[in-house]
Amino acid sequence: MISDALADAITQPDRRTIITCPPRESKSTTVAVIGTLFALSRNPDERVILASYADSLAWEHSRTTRALVEEHSDLLGFRLSADKTSAARWAVDGRRGGLLAVGITSGVTGFGAGLLLIDDATKNAAEADSEASRARVLAEFRATLMTRVHPGGSVVIIGTRWHERDLIGSLLREEPERWTHVNIPAVAEGGIPDALDRPPGVAMTSALGRTREQFDDLRSSVGERAWYALFEGVPSSPEGGLIKREWLDDWRLPAAPPNPVRTVVAVDPADSGERDAAGVVAASLTADGQVALIADVSAHMTSDEWARAAVDLAVSVGAVEIAVEAFAAGTTYTRVVREALARTDVGRFIKVSAWPPKGRPRGGNAESRAAPLLQALETGRCRLAGHFPELETAAVQWQGGAQHCPDQVSALVIAHDRLAPVAGHRIEFSPLDLTRRITDRPGPNELAKLGQLGRTVGQPQVSAPAHLTRSLRHGGRSGYDRLRGLLRGATGRT
Repeated sequence: MISDALADAITQPDRRTIITCPPRESKSTTVAVIGTLFALSRNPDERVILASYADSLAWEHSRTTRALVEEHSDLLGFRLSADKTSAARWAVDGRRGGLLAVGITSGVTGFGAGLLLIDDATKNAAEADSEASRARVLAEFRATLMTRVHPGGSVVIIGTRWHERDLIGSLLREEPERWTHVNIPAVAEGGIPDALDRPPGVAMTSALGRTREQFDDLRSSVGERAWYALFEGVPSSPEGGLIKREWLDDWRLPAAPPNPVRTVVAVDPADSGERDAAGVVAASLTADGQVALIADVSAHMTSDEWARAAVDLAVSVGAVEIAVEAFAAGTTYTRVVREALARTDVGRFIKVSAWPPKGRPRGGNAESRAAPLLQALETGRCRLAGHFPELETAAVQWQGGAQHCPDQVSALVIAHDRLAPVAGHRIEFSPLDLTRRITDRPGPNELAKLGQLGRTVGQPQVSAPAHLTRSLRHGGRSGYDRLRGLLRGATGRT
């Protein structure tokens, strides 16, 4: 299957091919080494660029290819030029063809090619998780490598799918009709593309002789994220990691809930002042005890920038508290937020707190701290109000273990923790409230509009502005439907 896709890209013009399959199954040797030999044996004037995440890996493939040319030049029909024989660049004797082997960010000035081969543009999961690293690889691919491909030239990419928005993911999302994706999972699974079209549960024919049982053992030893990225050709399980996509979709609210009981902004700060990723979200507690995510302004920011973003968000959504994760430098982080508040004309009191609060154990890992949130997302006690693509992508890819918890998810853990204890107190409507509704006197909804229900009188509370969240196009039931039904039944009003 891989050889057929490679041969098609080499013999036919203007092909765009992506190949993903498990490690140690000869895909790199087939594409980088055999592909180069096949292309030059067909046309010794062909010029090939072989790129990888580092010069060293590209040079390793180049040395292997060069050695085969030296040993089998009669069979291949060409030999190496004595002038250019380095691992980084060698040429075909007496012809215009040859190979340039480079790291993907090393540059290819002065060299064009009719065939571009990319073997693993991203080194590992840590680099894939870095937004800056992903952006750099994508920019180099588009602005440098693709501009060196001759008209009618073909491109073949092989790699590991560590992230939804890695190079392969970006190309498949933005140009789905342009790229052919050949994915060969180690074990066929529903929801995962399989070029071999096997029924679920059937293992591939392994070049190493691996059996289904051995693949199962590998899955247990490497963990879920590495299993799906390395062996199944997708960044995560189709259902999600620790957070399932169906939880987010099934419980989604169409928009930010009106008249919330309480709203907070939560911050997972950047670890340095050098524009690291910072999670900044807002969440509200509804009258029936749901926690709803209403805004996400997470981004790469300095400490001054994320503090400013947190204050601006708190003002926009009417938050009564800004809670900042304080494991590393809590005093400094809360001070930065208070200083940003002091520079803002808020017109009301906004509490700034360190999380977790004093007296709360600070041990455990990210998974244990997120456990209450995960349970709430699964059961619908925590919901998303609208769509948050970046947060949702990061959330469903989080597999736990050694993988860093996404900053947006860490911030949502804090927001949920600040609101969930309040949600534990049931909200009851007394007979007097119902009597007021019957007589058209102010009831709970009217009092909420006046800022007199669930918080200090006079503190303004507003729903999230439209630019911070996007409503669903279709309707959906919310937790308010049950409350409205009870009130209609008690009052006889619609």
